[in-house]
Parts: sequence; structure tokens; C-alpha cells
Amino acid sequence: MDPRQIAADRSPHRTTGTHQATAPFRATAPYGLVRLAEAPVPAAALHPDHDTRELLRSHDRTVPGTRTGWIDLTLTTLTPTFVGQAPGRGRVHHSARLPHGERSVPVVPGSTLRGLVRNTLRMLTSGESGPVNTPMLFFRAPVRVDPGGTDSSLSTRARQVMAQQHDHYRKRRAGTHTKQGFLYRSPQDAGWYVVEVPATTLEPEPGRVLKVPFEVLRQSLRTWDFGVGDFPDPPRSNTYVPTTHEQHGRLQHRWVHAVHLPGQHGVAAVAPTCGEALAHLTAHAGSGGGGGVIPALVVLTGAAAGERRNAYLFPQPPNLRTGRLPVPDAMVELFESAEQVTGYQRVAFPETLGAGGGDPARPPVAGTGGGGLPRRSLEPVWFDVDPSGHVVSFGRSGGYRIAVSDDNPIRRAVPGPVLGPQHGDPDRADRAGRTVDVCRAVFGDVDVFAGEAGALKGRVSFGPALATEPGHPVPVPGHAEDSRHPGPDYPDGAALRVQLLSPQRGCFANYLVQGPDTAAGERPDIVTWSHEGRIRLGGYKTYLHRHDPRLGSPVRYDERAQDELGLEVIPAGSEAAPPRDTQRDIVPLRDGLTLRSRITFTNLTDAELGALMRALLLANPVDGGDPADPEHAHKVGMGKSLGMGSVHLRPELHLVDRRARAADLSLDAAAGVTAATPGQVTAFLDAFSTTLAEYRAVDDWRQVDQVVDVLLASRWRGRLPWSETAVMSLRQFAEYPVLPPLTERFGLTGHSGKPGRPEKPGQPGGPDAG
Repeated sequence: MDPRQIAADRSPHRTTGTHQATAPFRATAPYGLVRLAEAPVPAAALHPDHDTRELLRSHDRTVPGTRTGWIDLTLTTLTPTFVGQAPGRGRVHHSARLPHGERSVPVVPGSTLRGLVRNTLRMLTSGESGPVNTPMLFFRAPVRVDPGGTDSSLSTRARQVMAQQHDHYRKRRAGTHTKQGFLYRSPQDAGWYVVEVPATTLEPEPGRVLKVPFEVLRQSLRTWDFGVGDFPDPPRSNTYVPTTHEQHGRLQHRWVHAVHLPGQHGVAAVAPTCGEALAHLTAHAGSGGGGGVIPALVVLTGAAAGERRNAYLFPQPPNLRTGRLPVPDAMVELFESAEQVTGYQRVAFPETLGAGGGDPARPPVAGTGGGGLPRRSLEPVWFDVDPSGHVVSFGRSGGYRIAVSDDNPIRRAVPGPVLGPQHGDPDRADRAGRTVDVCRAVFGDVDVFAGEAGALKGRVSFGPALATEPGHPVPVPGHAEDSRHPGPDYPDGAALRVQLLSPQRGCFANYLVQGPDTAAGERPDIVTWSHEGRIRLGGYKTYLHRHDPRLGSPVRYDERAQDELGLEVIPAGSEAAPPRDTQRDIVPLRDGLTLRSRITFTNLTDAELGALMRALLLANPVDGGDPADPEHAHKVGMGKSLGMGSVHLRPELHLVDRRARAADLSLDAAAGVTAATPGQVTAFLDAFSTTLAEYRAVDDWRQVDQVVDVLLASRWRGRLPWSETAVMSLRQFAEYPVLPPLTERFGLTGHSGKPGRPEKPGQPGGPDAG
């Protein structure tokens, strides 16, 4: 059954908003979701008087009844804005620059503007969502908790949700068995295999590793020379990475010989050589003999060490080809994908770590070293085998990450027509020639037409947005030396040390459509990726505007803002400690900066030109409105969750009559060029709005679900209060609140689908609130 239907059946009440007042905590986030439609708006809907296939192939000629020209675009930064250049660590990153003579000019690249406008149009028309990064197909096995327990620091809601997730997990894994063994890549056929660890005198069942207490390791280090001075307990104050530990790193993935004394249940000692292990066995076995020596690999698992007091010993298989199980290449590819390999794994499994001498050949993952699987060595793993004997998942620790389903959950969560072909799809070529949506028709794509010539060139081109201000403050003529033209950067050239955010495990439920009344209260029935019933992605992720007017202009982050945003202001010229791996030092462009760009277009229908203008204007007036305080604005660049990147766009439309230009013999550059009047722009917008409303079967384009959400998310003057867009802490995520839809967060009024009137700054509910 649909888990949302189950949730609805169990719901004690269906009233909206009444439970909010008693909720202990309401979820907040700097982003929201634009709802998905069942299918995109087809490009043909915007081509009422043209054949779509012929129009899309018309790059070499002028098509009568279409529009050609350009848009002069003025971009004004409403908040500090950062568009990065080349990646790097340990240095200060300035927003992008374009060399211009002896100075550098701030720039927003044309590719960035193109992505911004295309994504806006995609959300308005519910275009294809591909390619999509799979959102954490792997997650740690949910821990078992007592939902009715009272001796826990967790809330009642958290205990109920965790118990339900564990129940889902156990049911899904019914019949599977977790074993331990060695994963390796065969040099003969380049295939991946796993072989379980053999049975031993201590563990008669194959596939079961041995545990060795730290105290036994310490005593063994005192007895034999391992090149290790001591074996202290893992630190409890931070994340434990064995390979970076001064002593533990010398034992990680090292072959040793475990000694099993007769009559004892555990490992008695660990020796570096077989001879030393046999001598120890002979000396301590007594006259009756027995026991044994087990060659094994030492494995220290890291992360949160806590009360860890044991290491693992993986017994050495006598033959890697006997009893080996094939591991699908797709599973290895997924395991090594950039979305799955964490920063911890990159550090814990460096390129040099291997079970044996020589180069283990761990390839870089997404261009960065560490975290990959060795190609010329063994990797000790925990793995799951289903009842038919097939390997269905594997990981590097006992509580390892498992796949939530045998297939890609994105395919189950997104409507088929909206889901574009993904990287690696076996049927990608077969899907060429499918119905073309608005974005693909306007911006181009590689598989629009079936056959060899399947690529479509876009009919819109974006130039970079350049600032007129120089790259550094300059003296103003006729003024004192300390009176300078304001530079384009954040005030005083200070850098902002920002924390790179990563989604927490508990937040993924926010991306899926939930049942009634799960946003607050004690409801445990939250839909997650682990559900085997039908799941539905909540929509396209879009960042909201978050800006506190008390920060002033130009923005200067006070102590309170630094604390709430998790950033640090580093004055220019000051000596600060280098940023950590999860930090970056950036110098954004200041607010109030003006940049100018040009967008050119060819052979667009009136409705397509209206769609392009709507993506630029949103619901602002045809002249763009007040660039200092507009009704709606866009988000661009990095740091969106910190309130950066809010920009206003002001388009000025120019139309070109190619026939008039060709007929003019004076070579006048302005021949055939006219600036579009407000009435013409309105007509283009109406052509798109009417088509959109008719296709979605509503009376007004503002009633379309996607339009409602985009206009809510883009509110600048009527944006949510500062506190309502805050990033939740890990502790708050532990309470498992579900993010309400944008319509609820903005207090949508009535049933017409139209957003309520935005509050003005300073009024209750406005941006000053909270």
C-alpha cells in the first residue's frame, strides 16, 4: 500500500494548522520544494502555429512568425554573492573575475546564468529532472530502540520513528545473512568477487570474523616487536580515524597470527610471525596440546569510537577462487560514487592502504584520492547474501551502509515522464526522440531526435554578466585619499570562513511526500526511502531568500549573524589558522553591485519568448520593479543556505527584424532593431501564461501548483522570517520533524491557489519577524 494512505488512515485528525501551536519544534530549512507534475509541459504546446520538429531544426534560416533578438540583462546583488572559480583548499577564494587589461572585472559566467534561467523555467513547466544525483541510496542500519522506553534522552516521536524505521529495515532484510569476507578484483577477468572468511578453531561457522580485545593487543605489543609503541584506546572526543592515529595506523590492515589456546574461547595473543605464534602456543598449551594459530588481518573500524574495546581479525582464506561470490559491477560503481564515499572514508582508506605489500591501486573517486576500492589488494568487508546466494550489498564496518532497495529509488519516487534519462541507464539510447519539453526545446539537449543526429542546438545564448566596478577600490578624483570608490567585494576585503554543509540522515524524509499531520506532534509514520510501498519525491529543491535587514548595507555580519550562520569573518591581512577540510574561506561580491549581461535568442515563438521573460521576471512588473527591494528575486552561486546569492534581474527586450536589416543598405547597426514596448512584453508573457493555464486546466496561470511554489520561494519583499529559514542542527534533526510544504510555510490563504499578500518589512510575519 501507499505509505501515505496508511498514514492518512491512522491520522487522528485532518485539520490543518491546529496542531502547530502545541508542536514542540517546527522544522525549518533554507530551502523548499516545488511540486512535481505528472508530466512536463510539452514544447508543442508553445508552438501553436508551427511544426515542432521543423522549428527545432531551423538554425540555418529565419522562421516566419517567430522572434529573434536579444535581452539586455541587469543583475543587482541584494545580498553578498559568491560564484567560485577554480577549486582549491587552504587559500582564500574570491568570487569569479575576468581579466580586463591591468585589472580584473567581477563576473557571473554565462553558464551560471543559463543554469539559473533554465532551472527556473524547468520548475515553472515541470521539466525533466535529469540527470539526478541519487540521494544517499546507502544509509546506516537503523538502531533498535524501545518505542515505549522512558530511560532515553530521545523524544517520544524520535523513539517511535526510529523503532518504525528499524522494523522496516528488519522486514526488508528478512532471509538475508550478513557475513564477513574479502572483496577483491580478479586480474584475469576484471570482475569483482567476495570470498567469506574460513571457519577456524575459534569460530566453526565460515563467514564469521574474530574479535580481539584491546588489552590482548597491548599485551602482544609488549611481547613482540610490531614497530608499535603502545595501543591506547580510541579517542572519544572526536571522530576516530584509525589510519591517522599515530599507533593504530601501523596495525590497520596488517597480517598477523592469532593464537588460540585450548580451553579458551577467545584470542589469547597476536604475534607478527607464524613461528612466534607457534612458539607461544607450545609454551602455553600444556601437555594436552590443542588450540591453533590463525593467520588473519587486523581491522580497526573508526567513526564514533565511544566505548569500543575490540578490534576485528579477518582469517585468511586458503584459496580466493574457492567459494567466491560475484559482486555486480553496478554495486561497486555505486559504492564508489561521489554521493556515497564520505570525507571520512577518503581519510580512513587512503591510496596507500592495502592488505599486503605493493601498490593497492585505489583509484580516485570523483577526482579526489582516497575512499576507493583497491584493484590490486584485498578489502575486508561485511556483506549481505540473499536466500538465493547473491551478494546484495556490502560495507566496511559492522553497522555498514546498505542499499535501501534493489532498484534505484529515484525511479519509484519521480513520475516517469518527468524523470529524464540518467547516467548509466541501459535504455538511454532507446529514449531518444521522446516528447520534448519546453526546456529541452529552448535550451537544447543531446538526444532530442532519434537516430545519429540526435542533438539539438539551443536557441538561447547567455553572455557573462560583468560589473562596471574595478576589481579593487580606487581613489575618487577630487576627494581625500581615504574617500574611495566602493569596491565590488565584501566590505574591507574580509574573508568569510564558511562551513560546508552535508545533509543529515534524518533530513531525507523532508524530500518525500508525507502523510497528514506528520509535520509536528508525535506522529511516527514518516515516509522514508526505506519504504517498500510507493514513494513520491516532494519536488524540485529550491533555496529561499534569507536576509536580516539589521545586517545593514553593505552587509556586515555581526556576532549574532556569525553564530546563527556558522561562519567567521576574517579581516584582511590577519593571520588565521588554515581552514579545515570542511571549511572554505571566500570573499563574495558585496550587495548592491550591478552586473550586465546579454542574452540572445533566435526563432522563438511568442509563447516561448514569454516563457523566457517569465523565468527572468518571475511576478515582477515588466520593467523589473525596484532593483533595491523587488517583490521577487532569484538565487545564484554558492552559500545559498547562508543567505548569499539573492539577486534581482531586470531584462530589457530588443527585437530584430532580419528582413529589415537585410533590406537596409546603409549598414546602420540599428536597422531593424526595436526596443520592445511594455505592451509587447505583456503580450509575450500572456501568450505563455495562457498556454500554461490551459495545459494545466486552471483558470489562471498563478493557480498552477508549480507557479505557486516558484513565486513563494522567490519572494524577496515578502520572504519568510530569518528564523523560519534556519538550518537545523543535528539534535533538531534527531526529533524527525518533517518540513511543511511551501504553501503552509508561507501561510497560503483561500483555495484559489494564489499566494496571500506578502507582509511588508517590519510587520508581523515579515522579514524582520523573529
